[in-house]
Amino acid sequence: MRAWIDKCAYLSRRGRRWLESTAPNEVKRILVIRQCAFGDYMAARPFLVELRRLFPEAHITLATVTTYRYAVPEDLVDEVFVQETRGRLAEQWRSLRAIEPVDILFDLADTSRSRVLTLMAPAAIKLGFPYRGVFNHLLYDVGLRRSNYHYEAEVLLDFLKVMGHKPRYPLDFAMPLHRPTEAPRVIAYFPFASQAEKSLPLDGWAQLIDQAAQAFPTYRHVLLEGHKAEESGDFLAEVAARHANVAVQPRMSLEALGPWMAEVAALVCGDTGVRNLALATHTPTLGIFFQTLPYRYWPRYESCHEAVFLRSGEVPGSTDILQGLEELLTRVYPEREAPRQPDAGASP
Repeated sequence: MRAWIDKCAYLSRRGRRWLESTAPNEVKRILVIRQCAFGDYMAARPFLVELRRLFPEAHITLATVTTYRYAVPEDLVDEVFVQETRGRLAEQWRSLRAIEPVDILFDLADTSRSRVLTLMAPAAIKLGFPYRGVFNHLLYDVGLRRSNYHYEAEVLLDFLKVMGHKPRYPLDFAMPLHRPTEAPRVIAYFPFASQAEKSLPLDGWAQLIDQAAQAFPTYRHVLLEGHKAEESGDFLAEVAARHANVAVQPRMSLEALGPWMAEVAALVCGDTGVRNLALATHTPTLGIFFQTLPYRYWPRYESCHEAVFLRSGEVPGSTDILQGLEELLTRVYPEREAPRQPDAGASP
């Protein structure tokens, strides 16, 4: 392999020697460190799919930690290593020492724990994208600059481009696939987030769905409950009672959620793991942003995703969101009649 790197990245002499003397079929063991929550695991799926394409004969181990087990992409790797972080120091130390030698280590996390694991794990070559350049010389043989102004799933693929790999587009998440011609007229809403300040208040969601039910009367408007007890759709009961086309979908298992999401016409939500799941199924999404940098979670390689945010940083109003939803539905489903009822749902 050639080291496809210029001045945009760090490359050690050891890294260059290894890359230039190693063929993909000689790589037998790979360690991928990804210690993150639901949405970030979704964003890592194309990397794992393409990693398997580049190194089809390698045994791939995904390293996570005890606090991040939900949605681990076990279907795309051969083994999951769970780094002990809750026990005694001796137990944590033994956990770190349990990693077998590998040919390639990818640190996709850049956390204090991932850096410790990177330091301890024996590997022929180590790749990472530290925010602080000092770790390039201390830990990595290849260090890439990470941009938060591009969709994260694409940024992760830069590691494989270093080795001359050609990722496929649209990205392959190995998830159920949305088919626009078969999508029923269902708009899904997910009003919850891991941090409350990343999403609209629940009364704002109730107002939005109330107006959307009037503005888009030919669509069913379905609020999706979350897996946590507090992520209930009870707050929408009054709106659902007023509109025959408004309903609440009870919480589902992760296994059921993927196929269900792939079948809806669009998802409206804030910065959440559920939106990342919709991105993974190529389901049209309308993301609402005001706290989080939107570009990191907004794919631009397909036109079925839109982001609503104001340059001022203020919280978008229902008028902004409904306009964005109308534009998205018109763009994705041009063969359908105009989705919006004139003058309906126009109040801010």
